[in-house]
Amino acid sequence: MMNQNQLKLLPYGVSDYYLFRRDNYYLVDKTRYIRDIEDKGRYLFLIRPRRFGKSLFLSILEYYYDIHQKDKFDELFSGTDIHSHPTIERNSYMVLKFNFADIFPNTTLIEEEFLHYIKSTVIAFTIKYQSLLQIDIELARKEIESAKSASWVLVGLLNYCKGQKHKLYVIIDEYDNFSNTILSTAGEDAFKDITHGEGFLRAFFNVIKGGTTGSDSPISRLFMSGVSPITLDDVTSGFNIATNISLHSDVNDIMGFTYKEIETMIAYYRQTGKIKHSNAELMEILGYWYNHYRFSLDATTEVFNTVHILYFLREYMLNSRIPTELIDRNARIDYNKLRHLIIVDKKGTPIANGNFLKLRQIIETNRAQTYIKEGFPSDKLTEQENFYSLLYYFGLLTISGSTPSGQAILTIPNEFVKRLYFDYLKETLNDAYSFHIDMGTFFNLVEEMAIKGNWKGLIEYIAGRMSESLSLRDLMAGEKAHQVFWNAYLGLSQLYTVYSEKELNQGYSDLVLEPFLTRFPWIKYSYIMEFKYIKALESNQPDTQKLETLKKEAALQLTKYSNDEKFKKIIGTTQLIKLVLIFSGNRLVYLDEVTDC
Repeated sequence: MMNQNQLKLLPYGVSDYYLFRRDNYYLVDKTRYIRDIEDKGRYLFLIRPRRFGKSLFLSILEYYYDIHQKDKFDELFSGTDIHSHPTIERNSYMVLKFNFADIFPNTTLIEEEFLHYIKSTVIAFTIKYQSLLQIDIELARKEIESAKSASWVLVGLLNYCKGQKHKLYVIIDEYDNFSNTILSTAGEDAFKDITHGEGFLRAFFNVIKGGTTGSDSPISRLFMSGVSPITLDDVTSGFNIATNISLHSDVNDIMGFTYKEIETMIAYYRQTGKIKHSNAELMEILGYWYNHYRFSLDATTEVFNTVHILYFLREYMLNSRIPTELIDRNARIDYNKLRHLIIVDKKGTPIANGNFLKLRQIIETNRAQTYIKEGFPSDKLTEQENFYSLLYYFGLLTISGSTPSGQAILTIPNEFVKRLYFDYLKETLNDAYSFHIDMGTFFNLVEEMAIKGNWKGLIEYIAGRMSESLSLRDLMAGEKAHQVFWNAYLGLSQLYTVYSEKELNQGYSDLVLEPFLTRFPWIKYSYIMEFKYIKALESNQPDTQKLETLKKEAALQLTKYSNDEKFKKIIGTTQLIKLVLIFSGNRLVYLDEVTDC
């Protein structure tokens, strides 16, 4: 068993490469990509979803290219791929790094906050490179402090750098972080104020562009990263120099973990004696919850979300068991910021916009098809091609194939993202359609289902709330609408993995509640459900003859599905309950268990 003092630390929440090396954190080596991106051009732009390791990779670039770190190259990079095969340009730049996530997005003082951040960053830069710049540091500080705008601060710095032997490598991390926050919290008008016309962000990128042109241009390289192309597109006329490498197949796994990288990590920590489950058991869970991201039509490798894997392993190793909560709370908060994509406020009243219906369709079909757009302005988000592309960039959809014409076939990548969709659906129904359920009651009733097989309480509770909600009447037309609705709500529990249209015995069951036995071995009951829909007559009562036909049809289907041999092995010794639910409008008109057919 490994000595705990020699164990490499799990780097959850750590994005400074220097800390990785100093404090002995476990590193998944991505340095081989430094050579690739050098060959792709001098000014590069890369989009990846949140929590995929963007900040760490940009930190690696910072330490690799910084002339100030030249004497520490062996210390920082020994044992990595780039240490064995460095490029000519290593440690040959003054590195100017911005992280826009550090800017507090105060909507009333955003320009002041931005100016303050740029000033402090530039002052730190001049102090660090004072000997190379050959400037009077106190005079430079006064000039920076007296500047009235961030663009003028940058103009002054670029003037200091012109003609110097060592040129600038500019790194911008989370370039769209605070602007996206403005868009989601203050709205499109506030966003346009900073990115259009005389907006300060537009002016700032204008200056960067100016620093890349001309015979004595001080900016030799630029690497910029974020989570969407919206901000860049809105400042495009001021900044159109960067090559967007986001869809290039050879950088598909530049961020995120591959299957092999995770297996290697698990093997390393298994030496501690804290990992009790087999590789197959762990990889099945990790794959189902966090895998299946592809960032190019031509990519052959899928990648896992970096931080979700680190979160899982950290929680697992505390008690040598599967974490109770498989969704990192911090990640959920990040994605909750995207609520504005489907909800807008009209004079203080939450309204579901046109994207909500698109979101429902994605949940229903697990499929969207589009040409992925490399850029689009903020005021075009409701256009289908742009909306689907944005969901892809945010990691809420992923590439699973392509059509003969080159359109991307996009699907929901994993269970983590599927549950985010359910959250969005639930919150939209809550805010825009006034549909509420008490979550404490809900979780108690799910436990009753799992332990005692008392399924009526939960079904009747949710169905009762549905029938009371007049605003749901128009939404709940059709079998598929009910299937999605119940999938979303039943999927809120960690006790079951909920499958829609799961293939069982050469058929497709509407909903399957598969017990999460690896984590909750005490669950005693499993469920499969068949949904039917019947139109109401003028009397508001369903057609009784049609109702009887649907009952028999559902019972036959459930009997067939329950005989699937693979499914029987998965649910183990749990007792399988087969349920028929028939709806008319937003009312449940029939509910029963199928015991024999």
